[in-house]
Amino acid sequence: MDAEPAEKWPKSENNFDARKYLDTFYALDPETQEIDKESQFLLKFMDRIFASGHVQGESIIELGSGPSIHHILSACKCFKKIYLTDYFQENLREIERWLKDEEDAFDWKPYLKYVCNLEGNRTTPEEKAAEIRKNVLLLKSDVNKPNPLEPNQLPPTDCVIIAGCLICACKTLDDFRSAVKNIVSLVRPGGFLIISDYLGASYYVVGKDKFPLLSLDEDMVRRAIAGAGCAIEEFNMFKDFAIPEEVFDCKNVFCLLARKL
Repeated sequence: MDAEPAEKWPKSENNFDARKYLDTFYALDPETQEIDKESQFLLKFMDRIFASGHVQGESIIELGSGPSIHHILSACKCFKKIYLTDYFQENLREIERWLKDEEDAFDWKPYLKYVCNLEGNRTTPEEKAAEIRKNVLLLKSDVNKPNPLEPNQLPPTDCVIIAGCLICACKTLDDFRSAVKNIVSLVRPGGFLIISDYLGASYYVVGKDKFPLLSLDEDMVRRAIAGAGCAIEEFNMFKDFAIPEEVFDCKNVFCLLARKL
């Protein structure tokens, strides 16, 4: 599937460097040459959810993908259409580099290999990459709009994923509650919402730039999900967070699965 022309995507309004962000948070551990434990937690959660056959259908949308593709690695086998979306041109352009297999694209092979191993190596990393490249469409999105995909209008989707985006995009708790409702509006009745994000975080650092975050707790998240008309089926927490506090002051990571009522 082809991406929207890059010039349609809004440019970053700050100093965010998509590639530096990937190198900071998604490069392999220099000592172990493994992906970080937080990503392993998230990828295991996604593998279990999509391997169950409980969450599948025609289409899946990831809102606020950032410059990354790893959240949908296990989902790609369960949906015919995959929409990766973000607010900023730099992030979508970084994904586009990988989709087009450009020489300077970020290397997601360790993540592909890890997920293929979780799936019992039924496919190779190269086969999974080819499947994703065939089925992905890039769109712009803004979770603070009633239709986060404006000006595009898609049929109600079977599943929405949003990971590590809401605490960046929302300035207040009211913004967060509204954004969750906006996101849920894209999901068909009986469809699913998957959220992964951080609790107790107030900032993260990329290079010399510090970016503010909305600090949330578990109760705030649960209430927002219920208020948007969804029932939480799973809520998992990860507390063994290894990134230094001077880079990211996160306390906990969570992944949740909810069904739209």
